[in-house]
Amino acid sequence: MSKIDGQSFKNILACWTAGITVVSVSSADDWQAITVNSFASVSMAPPLICLNIANRLDTRSYMAREGHFAVSILSDQQLELGKRFAGYFDQNYEDRFDGLACETTALGDPIIPNAMAWLSCTVRKTLDMGENSMFLGEVVEGSWTDDKLPLLYHNRQWGVFQPTEEK
Repeated sequence: MSKIDGQSFKNILACWTAGITVVSVSSADDWQAITVNSFASVSMAPPLICLNIANRLDTRSYMAREGHFAVSILSDQQLELGKRFAGYFDQNYEDRFDGLACETTALGDPIIPNAMAWLSCTVRKTLDMGENSMFLGEVVEGSWTDDKLPLLYHNRQWGVFQPTEEK
């Protein structure tokens, strides 16, 4: 698998703004994912990202054990998916991936359908910080689209979207 080039990494990060990301990971028999708001670029060369995950979450355990993960950056049309993966459900989901036709990265991690961008990472380092763990991920592949607006912020009750330009 080849490393992602710097310009592609910049284009993907430009989609993120202050947006909502879903971190996902696969194991031999299961997928886990969670919405995270603590996501940052650390280095362009090599392309590295950093995110924090609560130690009590299954997603964190899978990431540490499997050594890889994907990050899907949500668009303005995906507020409900952001809520679903944050644990706020209008429906009762036993499986957060229920009904989603996910593609997977070369490492096997699920990508949220129609995400405006995604990254696939290997875990370079994990730092236990008490209740949370910080993961340093080296980006190995990714993709983006220019035809969607980023979801800038959401909490469990409302969302704010990137404004469109008046023509």
